[in-house]
Amino acid sequence: MVRVTGSIVPVVSVPPFLTLPRGVKVLAVDAGDARLATMQAGPADAQARALMVTGFTGSKEDFIATLPLLAQAGVNSVAYDQLGQYQSVTTAGESRFTLAALADDVIALARALWPTGPRPHVVGHSLGGLVSRGAVIAAPGEFASLTLLASGPSAVPDHQRPPLELLLQILPGADLAAVWQAKRDLDAAKGIAEPPAPMLEFLRQRWLASSPYALRAKAGILLTEADRVAELAATQVPVTVLFGDDDDVWWPHLQRDMATRLDAPVATMPGVGHSPASEAPEFTARALLDFWRAQGAA
Repeated sequence: MVRVTGSIVPVVSVPPFLTLPRGVKVLAVDAGDARLATMQAGPADAQARALMVTGFTGSKEDFIATLPLLAQAGVNSVAYDQLGQYQSVTTAGESRFTLAALADDVIALARALWPTGPRPHVVGHSLGGLVSRGAVIAAPGEFASLTLLASGPSAVPDHQRPPLELLLQILPGADLAAVWQAKRDLDAAKGIAEPPAPMLEFLRQRWLASSPYALRAKAGILLTEADRVAELAATQVPVTVLFGDDDDVWWPHLQRDMATRLDAPVATMPGVGHSPASEAPEFTARALLDFWRAQGAA
């Protein structure tokens, strides 16, 4: 048993609520060798389609407030738990969680959801941005556009590396429950208020459901991913960069520089941190719709 003596859970996104809005449903979808848990909203026959790819410690619930707003605008939108996250469970080992394999999941899910017709816009949050970028580079014809949501050009900056490096050291042997308790203890020592009990229990269950192999592999991606901005630009898939001006993972100036290199429009959210879809769903939905409409969709 590995003893945990400090907090090693990186930034955790917290959904704004947990009760499914009217018209939003949770469904499992087979995509290649993965069975992925999805949250879906909007008309099935919509011409505008969107696929949301979650971050490292997040889940489809991070988009629970954004999806119905997009549905009201006529967009068929789907968020999903990446393999090894929350309800997309697997017994696969670490070799299944390379960035290329996770990017293949994005492509396979897009094809499974929408085998014909207009291709979906893909929205990648944080780690999901790196994964989505890999999918667009691998299969640019499968996607109408890419939104990099609080994501960066390459591996995380130095200030975000220590907890990820610790995860590499202790996983898969560490007790995930002990890791979670260590986080709570350190947060309490710092005076950080916990969310209400139902949300706290959800966050705990989400963490405990994670595959330790997936957590280790994804931490490795965040620590080592190369700068592929030029490769993304070469696909000529339209890209936008969307982030909060209080983002403390990839600093805002890094994301602005990435947008300049991509010749991509930027939308920033005042007072918002690293989880725009959770913290500012209305702003996020509006920014997405504005970008998609500029591409002649939504």
